[in-house]
Amino acid sequence: MRYKIGEKMEIYFALFGVLFGGLLIVLAAFFTPGYNPLKNTISSLGNGVAKSLFSIGFVVMGSMSIPFYIQLERELVNIKEFIRRLATGLAILSNLCISLVGIIPDETYIDIFLIFHSFVAYISFVGTSVYIGLYSFLMYIGPKSKLYSGPKFKRYQAYFGFFINGILILLIATNHPLIEWILMIFMWIWGVSTAIQMLSFKFFDIPGIYYRKTQFPEALELFEEALQILDRLDMRDEPITGTLKKNIEYLRNRVKEKS
Repeated sequence: MRYKIGEKMEIYFALFGVLFGGLLIVLAAFFTPGYNPLKNTISSLGNGVAKSLFSIGFVVMGSMSIPFYIQLERELVNIKEFIRRLATGLAILSNLCISLVGIIPDETYIDIFLIFHSFVAYISFVGTSVYIGLYSFLMYIGPKSKLYSGPKFKRYQAYFGFFINGILILLIATNHPLIEWILMIFMWIWGVSTAIQMLSFKFFDIPGIYYRKTQFPEALELFEEALQILDRLDMRDEPITGTLKKNIEYLRNRVKEKS
């Protein structure tokens, strides 16, 4: 018996990437003499003594998050296809730029490098905020749609995503290093909380069916009813019947363990 979310390593990649990468960036700030988040930008860490931590942190975070957002698109099914694909495209582009932010400056071509770094850093912040806003919109309207068959995220997750876009506007208006740090940390928190919520769902190899562990008894009852219907339709040899039987066996064992 297999369940989709449990098998997908993309979610664990994102958790590791954000947590490990974020830790390295914070350590880079801690080990850089005289660094002050009230006065110095995050990018200035790329010129400090801990620039290797800064570089590895961004490369790991950006590269390991890309598979996660591809997986998130697959989960948000039957809802606003254009917005879903746009959000995923922006997520891939933005996280690629996040990886490129980690490139250490080349003093030989410093002017060209600064233009390049400013461009990828801008795309990283703006692009990430925008795709978080788009995904949050899908999370918000998902439970209201009759066709939506993906996981039902907590409502506060969507509100948090909208709030992040407000922080982006504040950053653009003030260009203050502290706001930059706050925005980046909130982005990390949103990514981690999204991944954790996705891990709380079990996917039973049948598109569009999600259950939490607390809903296993309900799932067991529904699956047994579905199996009875297939038996009456003389569909005992169909692949879906075998899938249901495996799910029922799995669910019975889990429910029995709890009782």
